[in-house]
Amino acid sequence: MKNLHFSSFLSGVFCLLLASCGYIDPEDIFNNPQGSGESPEKIVIHEEDLFPEGIEYDKLQQRFLVSSVRYGAIGAVNDNGDYTVLFDDEELISTIGIHIDQKRQRLLVAISDPGASVRTSPETQEQLAAVAAYSLLTGERIFYTRLDGLAPEGTANFANDIAVDKDGYAYVTDSFAGVIYKVDRSGEASVFYQNEDFIPAPGDFGLNGIELDHRGFLLVAKSNTGEILRFPLDNPGAYTTVELPVELPGPDGIYLKNPNELLAVNNAGGVDNGVVYTFKTNNRWESATVKDSFTTPAVFPTTVTVRNGHPYVLYAYLNVLFSGESRSEFEIVKAE
Repeated sequence: MKNLHFSSFLSGVFCLLLASCGYIDPEDIFNNPQGSGESPEKIVIHEEDLFPEGIEYDKLQQRFLVSSVRYGAIGAVNDNGDYTVLFDDEELISTIGIHIDQKRQRLLVAISDPGASVRTSPETQEQLAAVAAYSLLTGERIFYTRLDGLAPEGTANFANDIAVDKDGYAYVTDSFAGVIYKVDRSGEASVFYQNEDFIPAPGDFGLNGIELDHRGFLLVAKSNTGEILRFPLDNPGAYTTVELPVELPGPDGIYLKNPNELLAVNNAGGVDNGVVYTFKTNNRWESATVKDSFTTPAVFPTTVTVRNGHPYVLYAYLNVLFSGESRSEFEIVKAE
């Protein structure tokens, strides 16, 4: 690990937490929009060939965290677009989706190898699916777990995105193998759900973005069919498809803004304009309506996070990466 910095704000908050006689959940501190109220329209990341795929907003440190398909490192981005590496090691081939577990102040990272990383190898390309956890307080790697050994034999593998429940269990989608893995707080993994019908055609992505609704189910984007699926935690085989009033052109990352509002990023493969939909439900995601939409240029938007109540979408330009070209700037844009 390198370049891990801690602000005086963070130190002060946790000194207060340790000094208090009762436990304070960091999630409770930040369950409403916080911070200075500053909400820039756009942040330009200045980092050659970064090609970030995942994004989260770190509420304690007030910074964006991004992954990297090309380099594998996890980095922080400030409002000036300055990029600083936080976590990096040789097992981070391509980092995809990331998720901050606020309650435990750890970052969960989905790790794969689509063949575009500086660390790509024949042993891992389209075979690697892994998840790692890092402490946001100390920089320590808590665990690294290979998941692909749990997938059906002979399938390709691609760990894509992560959701975490109140007990710290992580749920990880595998876009190539048609699997959702379940990983406990120590890194022990099992299969939460698998379905051979979810294995996409070669070159396509199946299960993709994932979010947990604390009322007892997972919401999962399925890219190749343009669907959002609803999986009950106690019976995932009874999954249903959320009824939507629009067709989704390549749903990728999703973000549950509140129990009844879901942001869904559609990347359109980077060859057409993308769109970020805000869906609203009144029946626990049996169906939904469109509350709002935000159109992006043809920039391969991948996913979205929320800062001070405002959604921010990541312009990843992954079509540029997979065409073998280079790029030095990437954007985080307010999607409203």
